[in-house]
Amino acid sequence: MGNSRRLKRLLEGERARWKPPERLTISEWTERYRVLVEPAEEKGPLRLRRTPYLRPILDAFISQDVEEIVLCKSAQIAGTEGIISVMGYFAHQEPCPIMLVMADSDTANYMCTKRIQPMFRASPDLAGLICEATFNVDEIALDNGAYIAMGWASSVSRLASRPMRVVLFDEVDKPGYYTTTNEGSPISLGIQRTETFYSRKIGILGTPTNEEGNIWKRLNACDVIYDWHVPCPVCGKKQPLRWGRDHCDGFPEGRYRDEAGEWSEVGGVVWEGGRKATPEQIEKARYQCGTCGALWTTGEKNRAVEAGQMVARSNPEYPPKRIGFHVNRLYSLLGRSGDLSKLVSDWIAAFDDVKELQTFINSALAEPWRQIIAANSEEAVLKARCDLPPQTVPEQAVALTCGIDSQKYGFFYVVRAWARDLTSWLIDYGQLAEWADIEALLFETAYPGENGSDHRIWRAAIDTGGGQQGEDVSITEAAYFWIRQNGIGRGCRVWGTKGASTALAGKLHVGKALDKTPSGKAIPGGLQLILLDTAKLKDAFFYRLDKAIEGSPQAAYLHTETGLDYSRQISAEEKRRDRRGVEYWHQVRRDNHFLDAEVIAMALADPEWPGGGVQLIRQTTGRKGSDSACQNDQPSNLNPRAQYRERIGRRTINPWA
Repeated sequence: MGNSRRLKRLLEGERARWKPPERLTISEWTERYRVLVEPAEEKGPLRLRRTPYLRPILDAFISQDVEEIVLCKSAQIAGTEGIISVMGYFAHQEPCPIMLVMADSDTANYMCTKRIQPMFRASPDLAGLICEATFNVDEIALDNGAYIAMGWASSVSRLASRPMRVVLFDEVDKPGYYTTTNEGSPISLGIQRTETFYSRKIGILGTPTNEEGNIWKRLNACDVIYDWHVPCPVCGKKQPLRWGRDHCDGFPEGRYRDEAGEWSEVGGVVWEGGRKATPEQIEKARYQCGTCGALWTTGEKNRAVEAGQMVARSNPEYPPKRIGFHVNRLYSLLGRSGDLSKLVSDWIAAFDDVKELQTFINSALAEPWRQIIAANSEEAVLKARCDLPPQTVPEQAVALTCGIDSQKYGFFYVVRAWARDLTSWLIDYGQLAEWADIEALLFETAYPGENGSDHRIWRAAIDTGGGQQGEDVSITEAAYFWIRQNGIGRGCRVWGTKGASTALAGKLHVGKALDKTPSGKAIPGGLQLILLDTAKLKDAFFYRLDKAIEGSPQAAYLHTETGLDYSRQISAEEKRRDRRGVEYWHQVRRDNHFLDAEVIAMALADPEWPGGGVQLIRQTTGRKGSDSACQNDQPSNLNPRAQYRERIGRRTINPWA
């Protein structure tokens, strides 16, 4: 009798091994075979109606072209249940070696004994695969040949031995994942274990911490990123859910790309009373549609989530191998985690503690923490305008400096007039197309002064940064060649500059000579770069810009017609503090060329500049022939406004012309 039972079990096991996989997606498999038990709050058969955004994420793991799936998520959206389903599917339908990597061994053992093993025991179909002798705390071997290993980021030996077809990394921003070894990072070591499989699958999940964290960097390295778009109950417009325009990472300037490829405004959570809102006002919090402005209740928002769909932020030209998903707690339908009034209450309470605020931004909004120290809006920058007309030199000025930022298709420049006390005025800015235009600006153009004198540029400097200006010539090579030909002897001294890779003792530093004799000695008058500490110079520029708004000495004023084209680039960076407390400038918009040019123009007037700053220049008398550095005795019929050709175009600039 006993032998017949054993034989029956063997036959059943053989049939299970040879049974072909069912034609199921992972989301379909999940609803057919997953049963939730302790510690899940909602026990019983798993239904993805409660987490509709998980369907496309799960199914991405069986997409033919996709190798890596990244989920940047908030807490309490069932992300871990999702990767357990992925493991269960491959173990059941496509038996293969699988590894789940956690941050540390304790978490890995907990996941194995309390989450993964119960998944197999709770389902009658999966329970038949269990081999009790190999159901351990750190590995599971099933009767159909599937193998599940537990790994943890802090153990190199666990990550660098047996090959795996499926490797899943959970909570990759936890401290264990930042263990440094000679072999490489934990994530790279785990991925290397999949190299021998053509159909490998790599899953990376985590809640973000900061911009340098693993999950945020992996998300932004994806070929395409998806968001769950939900329909407005009033206008029907499908849109991603975000806290507001100030917290909508991935959507520059608060705009998103819809399923038709058109750009629309994001919405956000709104309530009355701000940080001093009463409980009654918090209870009336609503989600506001970014298109029609309709206000949704939590119930309406939840029903919209159920009817949502994944929409790509971009349209890749080739089948993506790495795809990302970004899901925050506004999408949650589990318990009260996605309740609008609860989220607002948590947000208000978090403001009293920086750590709590970071926790909310990371764990609820699924966005990286940025401690912003200084941010300038376009409108705030323009408050520094004074009553000086453009291209006019004020009577107090003793010198003009020009900063030039070189780009692939032209040059951005600013011209500043300086008084001896370092008060300055923006008198001109714009774009030029060719090196010949730079020569006309620096060596031929005269600006009229309020005192009737003509003024020419005293000093200029050109950023020699990288990039290409033509098919065969880099920006650096072109700038070096031009400065060697024109830097000295034409009335305006011109230098080359470069941003320093590390902080300098002062704002700038004279670099080593680039032109030397065969014996290694510097050639007098040869090319020598000035290294700029751009962080310190930006600090000084914005300090002086604030002085202009206040009307204080040493202010950096703007002329009357300074426009949004200028202020948008000046406000393209904001100052932040990282998790170590180090302050840095972060670019929030692509174009910041006028800001770079302003930094150069300011450095030229600084006392640290070779030859000293504008303080050494004697005060102008207001007469032609005086010793002001920005005066010129030769009359000029050139009109700066008409002279500069605003034709930056897309043709190649020839630096040799």
